[in-house]
Amino acid sequence: MNTDTRLVFPYEDVPKNGTMLEIENNVRWIRMPLPMSLNHINLWLIGELNQSTLIDTGMYYEDVKNAWNDILGESDIKLENIIVTHMHPDHIGMAGWLSRHFQIPLSMSRGEYYQCRVLASDTGDRVPEEAINFYKNAGLTDNQIDAYVKRFGFFGSMISTLPDSYKRLKNGDSISFANTDWSIIDGYGHSPEHICLYSNEKKLLIAGDQLLPTITSNVGVFPTEPYANPLEDWLDSCKKLKDIVSEDALVLPSHGRPFLGAHKRLDAIINHHETALTKLHNLLAEPMRSVDTFEVLFKREIDDTNLLMATGESLAHLNCLIERGLAKKYFKKNVAYYEQV
Repeated sequence: MNTDTRLVFPYEDVPKNGTMLEIENNVRWIRMPLPMSLNHINLWLIGELNQSTLIDTGMYYEDVKNAWNDILGESDIKLENIIVTHMHPDHIGMAGWLSRHFQIPLSMSRGEYYQCRVLASDTGDRVPEEAINFYKNAGLTDNQIDAYVKRFGFFGSMISTLPDSYKRLKNGDSISFANTDWSIIDGYGHSPEHICLYSNEKKLLIAGDQLLPTITSNVGVFPTEPYANPLEDWLDSCKKLKDIVSEDALVLPSHGRPFLGAHKRLDAIINHHETALTKLHNLLAEPMRSVDTFEVLFKREIDDTNLLMATGESLAHLNCLIERGLAKKYFKKNVAYYEQV
C-alpha cells in the first residue's frame, strides 16, 4: 500500500499579485491581492485569450481594479464567460464589474447568487437582535459584540453590484468551453452551494475553496442558521469529490499552488476534522462555552481579526457533535454551554 501522503507541486513559478502566467496550453493563472493575512486569491483563465472563460474574479477594491485594468490593457483578453465558484467577496467581488465591462452574463449556482444578494443588501441596515444574541450566547464579551455591530454590513463594500440576472449552474450539469466538457460538482459547508469544475478528459479540477493544498477552508455556523450542521455537509462533500475526481487530476485551487494528489489531500482534510471532533468531545468532559474550545480546534492565536470565523467554526464542530448524539447544549444566564453525552 502506498503510504506517501505528500502532494506534488508541478510548477515552480508563481505569478506575482496582479499578473498572469500560462502554466498549461490555454490555462492561465492570475493571482490577485487580498487585504488580509490570506494575502492572495488564484483566478483561472481558460481558453484562447480572445475567447476565454474566467473562473472567479478577485475582491472589489482599488488594488484589484487597477490590476484588472493593467491586465486588460496589456493583453487581448476577451471574456466569453464568467463563472464564480461561490459568493465570498474574494471570489465574486469583481464579477459585476467584469460582467458589465464585457457585456456578458455571470454564471454560478442559485444558492450562492441569492445569498450574495441578501448579504449585500444588509449594508447600512440595523444589526438584527438575533445576531447579537447569537454571539452573546457563544460567549463573546460586550466589547467584542460592539466591534461586531460596528462592522455589520461590511460585506457589500467588498463586491461590485451584481448583475440583476445570472445563468444558473447546478450539480451534474455539463458545460463546454475551451473545447472541453466540464462537469459541475457542488459542495456544501464552506458556503451555501459551492461549485467545482472538473474535466475527466483533461484530468483537471478547478476547485475553488473546496480543495486547498495547505490550509482548510472555514466551515462555520452563522446567526441566520444557528442550528445548522455545515461540518457534516463539508465532510460529505469531500467524500463525494473523492469519488468523482481522479487521484492524478491537476487541482487548480483558489489559494496556494496547483497540485497533484487530490485523494491524499481530501483524506487529510477529513481526518483533520474528525480528529478535531474527537479532541473537542474529550474537552467537553467539563461544560464549555463555544469560545472556550478554541485551544483544541486552532493552532493560531484567535484575536479580534478572526474571532467571528473561529466562533462560527467552533459552533460547527459543536453542532456536529450534537447531531451525532455525542454532546448536548444547555443555557446558563443566556450563555450556551456544551458537554459530553
